[in-house]
Amino acid sequence: MFNLQQYTAITFRLPVQCVWLKLNGSWPFVPSSRKDNSSMCSILYTAWAWYVIVSVGITIGFQTAYLVTHLSDIIMTTENCCTTFMGALNFVRLLHLRFNQRKFRQLIEQFERDIWIPENTHISVNAECHKRMFTFTIMTGLLSCLICMYCALPLVEIFFRTGVDAVEKPFPYKMLFPYDPYSSWMRYVFTYMFTSYAGICVVTTLFAEDSIFGFFITYTCGQFRLLHERVDNVLTAAKERADEQHLQLQRLHNIVHQHNKIIRFAKCLEDFFNPILLVNLMISSLLICMVGFQIITGKNMFIGEYVKFIVYISSAISQLYVLCENGDALIIHSTNTARHLYGCDWENPDIRNFYSYTSMSHQLRNDLKFMILCSQRPVRITAFKFSTLSLQSFTAILSTSMSYFTLLRSLYYEDQL
Repeated sequence: MFNLQQYTAITFRLPVQCVWLKLNGSWPFVPSSRKDNSSMCSILYTAWAWYVIVSVGITIGFQTAYLVTHLSDIIMTTENCCTTFMGALNFVRLLHLRFNQRKFRQLIEQFERDIWIPENTHISVNAECHKRMFTFTIMTGLLSCLICMYCALPLVEIFFRTGVDAVEKPFPYKMLFPYDPYSSWMRYVFTYMFTSYAGICVVTTLFAEDSIFGFFITYTCGQFRLLHERVDNVLTAAKERADEQHLQLQRLHNIVHQHNKIIRFAKCLEDFFNPILLVNLMISSLLICMVGFQIITGKNMFIGEYVKFIVYISSAISQLYVLCENGDALIIHSTNTARHLYGCDWENPDIRNFYSYTSMSHQLRNDLKFMILCSQRPVRITAFKFSTLSLQSFTAILSTSMSYFTLLRSLYYEDQL
């Protein structure tokens, strides 16, 4: 059902976080050879996927109702917006993955065919790719701690502050329900478990989708490094054989072909992820601002709440930084191709004399010039063409968050006067 062997010739190891995409119903379903079993599994898996989407949507509705009724309270509003906006972001992610199953599967197939670097070949490049994925492990750990705290802290508060006999018991998030969840223990437990699991689906989808996005970019950068090695050696042994000109020209054409495959994959990657990236960049500045505001202005807050918000802002900043840093790495690796092409020793006097005054040498030089020209245009990932994923975007978002934070703090202190 999920095995890549069913539609690829060579298996490869995806990030472990992708397990959560499968559990949340967001992984592209692959039909098996048995039609009856495949049809039944597909129906059940699709039903589960829509249950996850609906449960997240209902939970966001409960949070939005609470937000609307407490708009006059800036503390309550900002606290509620933190979870509501994150839920809305990943609700959009879940819908996007559900409605683009075929494109997602085709993207994975294209990655396996054109980008994947097997572990038994190019060991150093593969090890570097593994090393770069460690940042996503850190981000996953922070977000996992965050959702655990949201789900566990209300229980701690029940047993150590309000008591199990309290009329109104806390939930993982601030919510307003169309029914009375406190009328019985059964109703309270069901509501608590329903909303908690919706939050788990939100956070796990966030770090799982970001991890596979970073996985694709990391190995795309690895392919650029391999391409640079081939470029550096394209004109070696130019004087060893009489037919070396033809061989070098063929090598260059192979490099051009591989370069085009990398660019095509990056374009498909951008086309698939850029709607999500746009929503992510738009919401990130608000989230960072509001969580920072909660940390600074929170009064009489349970110590666990302070820790929760510190973990929240750390995870939000790290998630944004990891995405922007990977986008910046792709830009750097793609533009370095032109530098490697220019420095491939074509100006060496021995090579220049060897290639002089032949039609093949003229074609080789023209191909080099054209490829240098094309490589000067960076391969980049955009947020629906509005912004480029780079460290410059990261600093701009942080600057915007600080501006929002200053505005919120001034409004808050004006209300206190």
